[in-house]
Amino acid sequence: MAYVSLNTKKRVLLMLAVCALGIVVLFGRFIYIQVVKAEYYSQKAYTQQTRSKNVEARRGTIYDTTGQRVLAQSISTNIITAVPNSVDKSKKESIAQNLSQILEKDEAQILERLKKNVSSVTIATKVDQAKAEKVLEYLNKNDIKGISVDEDMLRVYPYGTLLSHVLGFVGTDNQGLSGIEAYYDSSLSGNPGKIVASFDGGGRETPFTQEQYIAAEEGKDLVLTVDATIQSIIEKYLSKAVEENIAQYGSIVVMRPSTGEVLAMANYPTYDPNEPFTPNTQELKDAWDSMSSKDRSDALNQMWRNKAISDTQEPGSTFKLITSVAALEENIVNIDDKVFYCSGYVKVGTWDIKCWRYYNPHGGESLREGIMNSCNPVFMQVSQRMGIPAFMKYIRAFNLDSKTGIDLPGEATGIMHNENAMSEVDLATSSFGQTIQITTLQTAVNYCAVANGGYLVQPYIVREIKSGTGNYDEQIESKVLKQIMSETTASNIMSALVDTVNLGTAKSAKISDYQIAGKTATGENGRGENTKYLAGFVGIGPASNPEIVVVMNLYDPKGPSGHGGATLCGPVVGSIVDETLKYLDVQTDYTVSETENKEVIVPNLTGKTYKEAMEIAGESGFTINNSGEFAEDTIITKQVPKSGASLEPGAVIMTYKEGEQSSYAQVPDVRNQAVNYAIEQFRNAGLNVRVEGTGFALTQDVTPYEEIELGSIVTIKCVDDLSELP
Repeated sequence: MAYVSLNTKKRVLLMLAVCALGIVVLFGRFIYIQVVKAEYYSQKAYTQQTRSKNVEARRGTIYDTTGQRVLAQSISTNIITAVPNSVDKSKKESIAQNLSQILEKDEAQILERLKKNVSSVTIATKVDQAKAEKVLEYLNKNDIKGISVDEDMLRVYPYGTLLSHVLGFVGTDNQGLSGIEAYYDSSLSGNPGKIVASFDGGGRETPFTQEQYIAAEEGKDLVLTVDATIQSIIEKYLSKAVEENIAQYGSIVVMRPSTGEVLAMANYPTYDPNEPFTPNTQELKDAWDSMSSKDRSDALNQMWRNKAISDTQEPGSTFKLITSVAALEENIVNIDDKVFYCSGYVKVGTWDIKCWRYYNPHGGESLREGIMNSCNPVFMQVSQRMGIPAFMKYIRAFNLDSKTGIDLPGEATGIMHNENAMSEVDLATSSFGQTIQITTLQTAVNYCAVANGGYLVQPYIVREIKSGTGNYDEQIESKVLKQIMSETTASNIMSALVDTVNLGTAKSAKISDYQIAGKTATGENGRGENTKYLAGFVGIGPASNPEIVVVMNLYDPKGPSGHGGATLCGPVVGSIVDETLKYLDVQTDYTVSETENKEVIVPNLTGKTYKEAMEIAGESGFTINNSGEFAEDTIITKQVPKSGASLEPGAVIMTYKEGEQSSYAQVPDVRNQAVNYAIEQFRNAGLNVRVEGTGFALTQDVTPYEEIELGSIVTIKCVDDLSELP
């Protein structure tokens, strides 16, 4: 037997000990991995071997107040994704070429994505069904693995630019970025679902496994307080007013004074939320390529900005409402006490602050007459009697130093003087709406308080939140914040605002079928050469039982008609009140006999022979004009104006026979002209005219020099004395 040395035995024992220790360590590690960390490594393996793709939830639909008109909705579209490691390397170039042809996308870009060493890439989003089907056909026919076509969602706004600043829009991930889409994003967005599939260590999809589908939870629907028809009415008038008067922008808000519901809200220029990153004016389009990325971003943010709630301006004379309320509530004066005097200006400290009619002072006046005449000296004298603490008490009562609380993002706070640092000049200028700033919405809320009998209401834009099943999850109720004046004060001011329309500076807003209340405004922003004006007007109708408050502001108008609120905004607000109340089926205040309306209905002449048409038109007091020779038995196929319109006897109906093209005329510019001269100009052009008021033409509802069909009706609004408009 061979001799084994002691050292050898020691080395063997040491090796056995090391091996035993290694076995113990390995066994311990095995226990640690399989038992202690089992859940961790199981999850890690699952993560490495599975890929999940989100399935977008259908975003909630936004309806107007009728619950029928869809303002925003999500429709099914498709998304094409790829797992690059699962796509055959030898086929990637041909796949990119074929997909680029089907999808009409850049081939190099698709190929670059297919070559990426990542778990998943997006080839294309928002793919319409026709293209998606072609892609699927190509993939199946050529047995291409690693590329899938899945359902996606596309947000669409069926009415285009309508209500765009209120609705807002969504980003590429369908997340709300502005407007209602952003404010109510958590309600609208829902919860996404998932598609889960298995992959091997090389990133290739494993065979004989099935995808798991976790359904998405749909977003909730919203029903707004906004009426799409009223919104269409105000946008029609606002765009025309901004363009004709070369204003930087304009805003209109329509509210129901009893509840605070916003029935319409618009800004112009507007934009299309279907293409929110497309410049909205020709000027911006022309400059776009030369702009820096920062300038582009700033321009887009301005384009999306809801200026009716986000921009503050000096309101001008519509702010005299607050001073009037304070005067009556503090018992400084009764509304008909003739205790004020206008000499054309008031000296405050070292300043001579003028009345707008300084060249022909108003003389002795009551508060009512001060409102009617929009006389700055009356309100400066009121504020001097009142003092700073009392005046500021009503600033706070109207919440003008805070936000209204409307359910929209980006609302601005009114900018008021610091009471502790306020001077007598600050008090005087604030009393008639200068050196302080508020939003268009705040002005609307102010006048709602007078129209509803003295209560400050919180404006709101969403009326109902409901699930996709139609069940109402939440109904938003109107909220009265507080009473800020007595019913007597509200009634007195309403009567003064009615007199302002009938006899004062707001006569330009007078309409034939309803008695409305109103107030003009001409605000100033900046001083001297940098002055920019704000033309404004508030209309309330009907005055006896107010259904709507309409506020309109035009910022920095530079057109030939000047910058006065009475001239630029009064007639527009009057027309909006008239159309809106008739749409809401509000009973008129006056009968035909009371308004001395001599108009008759235009008869239907289409389908009649020329001889019959002549007789029918003559019986109604109309004459017929046509572009060519008509035999007695010629059949009339078209007429302008259409039957159902109303005109005074003597108007002309343009008639056409089969195959004749329409004839057009250029609309004359009769603004500031005597009414008889204006009528003659339209008749010479072959157009019909409807006259509202007497004296001189203030506005016309068709833009001068526009081409319209012969026989069309143009309405002109007239006032007795243009010099009496501020």
